Amino acid sequence: MSYQVIARKWRPARFDEVVGQDQVTGTLRYAIKEGRVAPVVLFTGIRGTGKTTLARILVKALNCADPQADGEPCNRCESCREITAGRSPDVLEIDGASNNSVDDVRTIRENISYGPVKSKRKAYIIDEVHMLSKSAFNALLKTLEEPPAHTVFILATTDPQKIPMTVLSRCQRYDLRRLGTADIVRQLEKILTAEKVSFDREALFLIAREGDGSMRDAQTLVEQMLAFGERTITDTVVTTILGISDRTLIRGIVEAIARRDADAAVTKVREIYASGKALEKAARDVLFTLHQLVLASSLSDDRFLEASDEERRWVRESARLLAPADWLRLFDLWSKESDRILRSEYPLLLFEISVVLAASLPAMTDLRSLLDTLRDAPATLPRSPEPPSAIKSEPPKTAPKVTRPTVRTAEPAPAPVPTPPPPKDEPTAPPAVTGWRDFVERLAQEEPMTGGALKTVTALERAGTVTVQIPQATKALLDPKKEMLAARFAELTGGRKLRFADEVSEGTSVAQQETKEGKEKNAKIREEVRNDPVVKRTEQTGLDFKKASPT
Repeated sequence: MSYQVIARKWRPARFDEVVGQDQVTGTLRYAIKEGRVAPVVLFTGIRGTGKTTLARILVKALNCADPQADGEPCNRCESCREITAGRSPDVLEIDGASNNSVDDVRTIRENISYGPVKSKRKAYIIDEVHMLSKSAFNALLKTLEEPPAHTVFILATTDPQKIPMTVLSRCQRYDLRRLGTADIVRQLEKILTAEKVSFDREALFLIAREGDGSMRDAQTLVEQMLAFGERTITDTVVTTILGISDRTLIRGIVEAIARRDADAAVTKVREIYASGKALEKAARDVLFTLHQLVLASSLSDDRFLEASDEERRWVRESARLLAPADWLRLFDLWSKESDRILRSEYPLLLFEISVVLAASLPAMTDLRSLLDTLRDAPATLPRSPEPPSAIKSEPPKTAPKVTRPTVRTAEPAPAPVPTPPPPKDEPTAPPAVTGWRDFVERLAQEEPMTGGALKTVTALERAGTVTVQIPQATKALLDPKKEMLAARFAELTGGRKLRFADEVSEGTSVAQQETKEGKEKNAKIREEVRNDPVVKRTEQTGLDFKKASPT
């Protein structure tokens, strides 16, 4: 028998063997048991997550001669064995990328009326169905809407957005999720143990991350490791074949940045460059490591870290080197720098400068501790030195006069005069309210929302009474406060009356007054600028230059 690659040899033959798609396999088994499988089924998801595999298992379960009670195919009857081997005459697998014309769809429509040869139902599996042309989709619409009872269509695609809505509305859709790193590692462990291949679990995590959620991609990488000639998969083999930088160097760069040791960080970068590894991948690995450290330092536990036990220990220990805010800032910086490194023609230069920049970032001071420090500090300010004018000048010294000594009787020193205590600051009374605008500004300080609404009120002041008209937009806010406003106005203005009317034709609002004053102020400023001598000379120079310029 010819050699089979791991991806084909270990293709799941039952629903319970499909990794990471329990939400889909459970629904399909229930539909099979209840006989409620739709005539058109659509599987969507990224590459290598099991779309075509699920299509084949579904067809086997529908045509199985001895179906199991849980909806699984028996995989022993002739129909199951023929479908597994890909030689069933009733199962047609069509590549939508190469069979995407109207003629190809017309062939399907001509043959669909014929019943199955050996199986219960005829099945059409169209892979990458989004590659069909618009005309091909239109030709397939009627067939998908009312297919014969003996036929089932199973469509698979990585890009459902390109499928017309008229087709999507005729399908029972199942979205396959991206596989987690831990799911891929468990399956690879199972495969390698059965194949009697020794491995390091940390190396399998590197392979699973390179697979990026695709089981088939990860299995292909394992196949590549085995083709290296050794029956063992280690970190050295993986980094050598995939061009990934040694994890020790990546961790060394991150640790050096955390310790603000730019020399050590640049040294590790040079080691990666000398080893011939791609600096673009190294920058991506640094970003991934910073992502793990952010999660470990910011979250309560490490359940979100998809890593081996050894890597989890290193992440937990290294996360203590910096505060969560510092790790977040480093991640934000490196996400931008790694993108620049990826697009640059000089990745080494940018990589080195980026690690120097990252290592030079100062630590962020916790805002709460800073506020506590300012709050607990004494509320005194150092006294400023007296200005030179406050220093008393001494009279000029003159030669002393020669006089006879005079004997004076000692007088008692005067008693010190007690210094009076400094006067206490008395609260300053608020300025008096003289009119409607003063009242509105005072109320805006006390109740900003009410004061802001009063600025739109039209007011007319006459003979000690202010008549106001509340606009429709603020009625809901101000109508319930009419009595309070009238009482407060009388209190602040010394008894003046505030009256509310449905219409005040001659009045103006505070907002209109402020707008008018702003326009007048701007006009005055423009006039002052226009009359400035420097501006006039500049304008005259520009005019003279235009006249002197050749036409």
